[in-house]
Amino acid sequence: MAADCRRVFEDRFVALVASGPDSGVVFAHGIGPGDLEALGALTDTWHHDGLGTPLLLTPEEFRRSLDAFPIEYQAIIDRHVLIAGTAPFQDIEVDRQHLRRACEVQAKSHLLHLRQGWMEATGHDDRLATLIAQSATPLHALLSNVARLQGANTDDSKHAALAGARCAGLDEDLVRQILLLESAPDHARHLVRRLHEYLQASERLWAFVDGWTT
Repeated sequence: MAADCRRVFEDRFVALVASGPDSGVVFAHGIGPGDLEALGALTDTWHHDGLGTPLLLTPEEFRRSLDAFPIEYQAIIDRHVLIAGTAPFQDIEVDRQHLRRACEVQAKSHLLHLRQGWMEATGHDDRLATLIAQSATPLHALLSNVARLQGANTDDSKHAALAGARCAGLDEDLVRQILLLESAPDHARHLVRRLHEYLQASERLWAFVDGWTT
């Protein structure tokens, strides 16, 4: 992928960074329709090699949209692996208030999703179990971001999520059981009886983020 991007962008190529096991970001000075056509012809090959289609950004776009995507961009900065070129992250720092607002949006969305899902399940335990299981990954991401907001070490994702739960005063046993559903979703049925606790914890989590100050 790095060689392909260098060939397409030539001297406009800045960097390719891995942002996950199969995801990446390509930085280039100027991105036009011709570049998209050229790279589009290569996506099937990348997918065959187990690589996702990368994000395309100019360094200026990255800097100017830090306030719009603070959580996503902070994750790229924190966890990136440089594949080629020079990563344009020098002197870049995500504003903590932007991060707090993004966490608040996440927390409120999580709470609203649980409330709506509970109503739609209309008392069917299998639907409630599915709701809880599907919420595990978003909760994991949200709690990890809360830990980052509090300045905790977020290198270990699972430990970071539990650290976020402690910061917000949540029941760690409940949080731990929900997070385990990421790898064992079939166990969600056992947590249906604790859904009211989960909802209360989500309310507490939103209130914590909403009231957070630097």
